[in-house]
Amino acid sequence: MLLVIGLAATTYGFTDHGRSLQEFQCQPLSIPSTPLKATQTRAPVEDLEWVGDDDQTVFAMTYNVKTDKGGLWRSKDGGSNFDEFTPKLVADSSETFSIFKVFHQKSNPNNMLFMGTGSSMWISNDKGETLRNVSYPGGVLGVYIRDLRFNPRNDTSLLLHVKRASCRVKERVHLDCPRDLLVNTNVFDPSSPWRNLTDVTGGKIAGFVDFDWGANLCPDNNCPDLPNISNDLILATVYFNVEDYDHTWDKDISLVTSTNLFDSWEVRVPCGNQLEVVGRSVYLAVANSCERSPDGSGSYITLFTSVDGGANFVRACLPAALEQDGYELVETHDGRGALIIVDYSVDRGMMMPMSAASVYAAGPHHALFSLSLTNVFQGSLAATADFTRVEGLPGIYITNQVVPYPSTDGSTGSTDPTGGGGGMMPSDMTGDYLDYYGDPYYDLSELMGEPLIETRITYSAGGRWQRIRVDASRVRHPRCMGTGPAPWYLHLNGMGAANEFSVVLPGVYSSTSAPGLVMATGNLASLGSGLDQTSPGLCTWLSRDGGVTWEDVAEGAYIYEFADWGGVIVMAKYPGLERYTASGTTEEVMFSMDYGRCWEKVKLEKPIYVDNIRIEPDGQRPTVIIHGRAPKNDSLNLNRYRGPYVRAEGEQRDYTRRKQDSKCFNGPDYKRPEAAVRGTCNCTKQLDTECDYGYVRSNDTCVAIPSTSMPECPVVADGVYTVSATGLRLVHGDVCLNTTAFIPDTNGRGQSTASGDSGRGRRTSTSHGGWVTVLVLLLVFGVLAGGAVAWWRYRATDDQQETVREMAGSAAAAVASAWGLLVDKIRATRYRYSSPAQGASSGEEMGYFQPLGDPGYDVEGRGTIFTLR
Repeated sequence: MLLVIGLAATTYGFTDHGRSLQEFQCQPLSIPSTPLKATQTRAPVEDLEWVGDDDQTVFAMTYNVKTDKGGLWRSKDGGSNFDEFTPKLVADSSETFSIFKVFHQKSNPNNMLFMGTGSSMWISNDKGETLRNVSYPGGVLGVYIRDLRFNPRNDTSLLLHVKRASCRVKERVHLDCPRDLLVNTNVFDPSSPWRNLTDVTGGKIAGFVDFDWGANLCPDNNCPDLPNISNDLILATVYFNVEDYDHTWDKDISLVTSTNLFDSWEVRVPCGNQLEVVGRSVYLAVANSCERSPDGSGSYITLFTSVDGGANFVRACLPAALEQDGYELVETHDGRGALIIVDYSVDRGMMMPMSAASVYAAGPHHALFSLSLTNVFQGSLAATADFTRVEGLPGIYITNQVVPYPSTDGSTGSTDPTGGGGGMMPSDMTGDYLDYYGDPYYDLSELMGEPLIETRITYSAGGRWQRIRVDASRVRHPRCMGTGPAPWYLHLNGMGAANEFSVVLPGVYSSTSAPGLVMATGNLASLGSGLDQTSPGLCTWLSRDGGVTWEDVAEGAYIYEFADWGGVIVMAKYPGLERYTASGTTEEVMFSMDYGRCWEKVKLEKPIYVDNIRIEPDGQRPTVIIHGRAPKNDSLNLNRYRGPYVRAEGEQRDYTRRKQDSKCFNGPDYKRPEAAVRGTCNCTKQLDTECDYGYVRSNDTCVAIPSTSMPECPVVADGVYTVSATGLRLVHGDVCLNTTAFIPDTNGRGQSTASGDSGRGRRTSTSHGGWVTVLVLLLVFGVLAGGAVAWWRYRATDDQQETVREMAGSAAAAVASAWGLLVDKIRATRYRYSSPAQGASSGEEMGYFQPLGDPGYDVEGRGTIFTLR
């Protein structure tokens, strides 16, 4: 079913009643009593695609097209009505297939591409009114497509990464099943030819492992901090002989670049496996089995980064062991850097191994990462870490961490925010709802039984993490009260399942169109208890200030969405663990026009299990589409519903939004003003700094990691970056003033403030007295050498001279041998640490994740989170 929900026009007339939060009484709106009708489909919706700037054309993709339970549906009125589109596709096809993606050209929305899993795709130049069936090139099937990317500067150019037509569907991408890279420079023209880049090279490249457009580093072609990047730059990892690629991490794979569609190419990084473009950097990991890697053993990876379009790479420095399972990269809010999440597996003896991760903050240098938080929880399926970026407000992230249970002697160990494991937040952030968490580092292998999971939030881009305390006076619903004695802490669901049924609940959600609004499902608990997805006290929570304060808005788990620039919040009951019981259905949808203070209900024609609530990508219209499943016949419902001052990164910014009591629509033509910069703040140690490279936080102090535990870092050893003796640096993107108050020796960004040493690494200097010592030694050596020469010429006998010659020959041979070994070592060191680039990424699969768990992947590679495995 497709359900479209609309607010009555009378709601436009509501205005500010002028009451305070304490005095305010919710006034009911005039809502039509007629239940919302749904569009009935034969299978659940997999994805929705809005087409054009007016967002009036919407396509709903379901399962298999050529079966009784599949189809593609189209709306021409923004979702109010859907008609089946399937007959247009199957009219000239005899195969069973499904549509896995619908694209439209951003610069000309009339041009559309319907990607099928069979032998065909369809091209339309009039928003789907007429279609032309076009076969995939070379006999390839759509189900063989691993990934595809449009060029952000030329949205008619498409790259397809595919298995060869000779492959069987279930074969792995190894010896017997190479992948090709295909390109079409005018894909919306049915007559435009495809070019197989493997064939273009005349067999010199045997297969492609990974790829991206270089233009994704700077889509608008206006990046003064980057060198000029060709519109047609392609970065790819390849192997040159079919028999070479036979391992997940393979030393026979290389990173190459081309600016002319592989008429010619250049090898940039021998031993490169897979790459990702995040922000303005290329991230590349090197297999440690490669002879040129910093660690020549093991089956793991080392990360490298490039800030010049892939021309040169430097090794990313992480104070971590190299035995990790993979990387997740989270783009920073400013789009210029990334946080790195390193996955690892914990051996717990007789118990099942546990997946966890550590977070490393980007800091001011693209290749130098400091430990921000460890023991981050990964769900039962271990698909990704429970780590979420809060959109719209810079520097805010929410994550879940595995912590030890309170000890049996009555103390609470490191879970006590006022004890040895941490301390209350400094006075300028103290409140009755925030607790600072200071010492989260311990060995997970000591964990026995099920883990204790607690939620953490940071307002300083990972510089400091803290719990979320909620006072009882802010709890609306009795069922949402916390378990155990106060104080209560809020624990929120993330991307992974933390229950024995592996059921994922709605996680932390925010939107750039609604800065400040954050919603999540979770539970309150006292210290010693954490996230409990089966708790009777599981509720839906809302924050209006970027996660500082929270209120419960519904008992139980709900799915949610923000419409009308955040002016309308829509939510519906989510079935969760009750998906197959009658109690998991809902007969109503709730909406709020005052940021969650008051809620109205809209009846549905029949009860459904809600799968999701979706809105057009910009989140600007007062319209959402709800889709779900009928309880008996597994049909799908889609319903259409119409329905402060923040300190960040050293600046005071004013964000504009509608008054809470003004119940009116912003409307699709409204343009939210850019956040106004009120001024630049003086730096504070608590809000603007994080631990520098080689330091970890303990009890609100940055403590140096023992040098024996630190890997060599070329950018520090070569003097490119200076680590502050205070152990502090500014968080990524911070522009605050007066860092010298607590970082006197650097500018907080790795540049030394010492005279004559700007930008040099921290090294032991040699005084003038040292040079005097050297000169004295040289003088003594000269006197002794002169005496030896005089003895040889005037006093030594023939026998004595012969003895000296024999001894000198033996010594010279020994010196020559030692010198040869030293030269080899120097050459190896120079090659390992000064080579322009090393690289490789991990295995075969790469996953993209979206806020509400929608299926699919980000075909343009611009996702905020991805995993290299």
